Amino acid sequence: MSHIEARRKMAELGTKADVIYKDATLSASEKMEAFDKLDADLKTYSDEVAVYERAKRFQGAGDNGEEFRTDVKSVAEQEAKKTLGRRIIESDAYKSAVAKKGFEFKTASEIGTKAAVTVDEGTGIANGQLNGAAGVLSLPDYLPGIVDIRFAPLSIAQLFSQGATESGIVSYVKEATETVGAGAKAEKATAGQSDATFARVNEQVGQVAGFFKITDEMLQDAPQAESFLTARLIGQIQREEENETLNGTGYPALSGILGRAGLQAAVSAGTTGTIANPMLLAEAIHKQRTIIRTTAFVEPDAVVINPLDWEKIQLAKDANGQYYQGGPFTGGYGNGGYTNVESLWGLRAVLSPRIASGTALVGGFAECGQLFRRSGITVEMTNSNEDDFKNGLVAVRGVSRSALAVYRPGGFGTVTITWA
Repeated sequence: MSHIEARRKMAELGTKADVIYKDATLSASEKMEAFDKLDADLKTYSDEVAVYERAKRFQGAGDNGEEFRTDVKSVAEQEAKKTLGRRIIESDAYKSAVAKKGFEFKTASEIGTKAAVTVDEGTGIANGQLNGAAGVLSLPDYLPGIVDIRFAPLSIAQLFSQGATESGIVSYVKEATETVGAGAKAEKATAGQSDATFARVNEQVGQVAGFFKITDEMLQDAPQAESFLTARLIGQIQREEENETLNGTGYPALSGILGRAGLQAAVSAGTTGTIANPMLLAEAIHKQRTIIRTTAFVEPDAVVINPLDWEKIQLAKDANGQYYQGGPFTGGYGNGGYTNVESLWGLRAVLSPRIASGTALVGGFAECGQLFRRSGITVEMTNSNEDDFKNGLVAVRGVSRSALAVYRPGGFGTVTITWA
């Protein structure tokens, strides 16, 4: 290759280097890497030109030829050791660009390095619950289903006898009064006359209803949401129905037990606030049971009591610090093992927050009352409600219709206590 061809090739490499130098999309390290790739070709062409230059200078060197050869050789070796990147750094064009702050370039010792920082777990997900758990680098383990909210269990409605009706009114006849004429009778004496009066009682079927609204997208993308909301809606209706069997005030609700006429007079346990005195509530429950037995001739089968009141009875102690009802590990006064069967005076104790604290209900539920259902709980869905179709919504409605018949109100009675 002639020195002319070598110079032309060097000029082409210079043009390529200039393009790389001006490319704003490349980082400093990327530019240095590109320059180094051109360096091998540049060395070949520069060696060819250097040989030509040395020969030309040697011809005119005269007596100093040997010294010149040594000097040329030293300069050539130094030039050969320079990379293309180093030549560009030392060029006037580069120095001018740096002076104008048009280009930020790092030296070879800085290429591929960065300031020392902590390699941490990254930023947590927006809800802040993944901080310290590898942040956004961790893929969540999505579990199926929905964790539901817990509610008080259903228990009161099941105490009554169950029935069904196809009418909006449940009507029954009950004996209102009785005149007892039976008695001892002398010969030829007139027998005593017994009389009875009857009354018809009409229980109007009440209704409990509620609904959710769910989007079309939820129904399509999360089908379990429909079954979850349906079950939740049914549960809400059942809990409200049970509440009304106790506290209902009549149509459109049920007529509950506590608002009925004819219940036994309430037995008061008085006012108490000491540790031992909660047993006064237990005694009052026993007294009400006796009243029901001796006046209505009904055998009570359960007592409904608020969990807070029940706790006071369970934790009551005698003067020696012993639990009346048994401790956490044994039965009363160490007799037998602990049992979680709730009972008081042989009555089933039904714990429910639906009865107010300070009141307990004693009664013969199965014998003296019956819960009639007009139909089971029905669940219906529609998108024709209001502007649901336009908005992409579906209404899910649940309805229950029932009535409570109380045949013997005297088979029920309350107990009250005032906690100081």
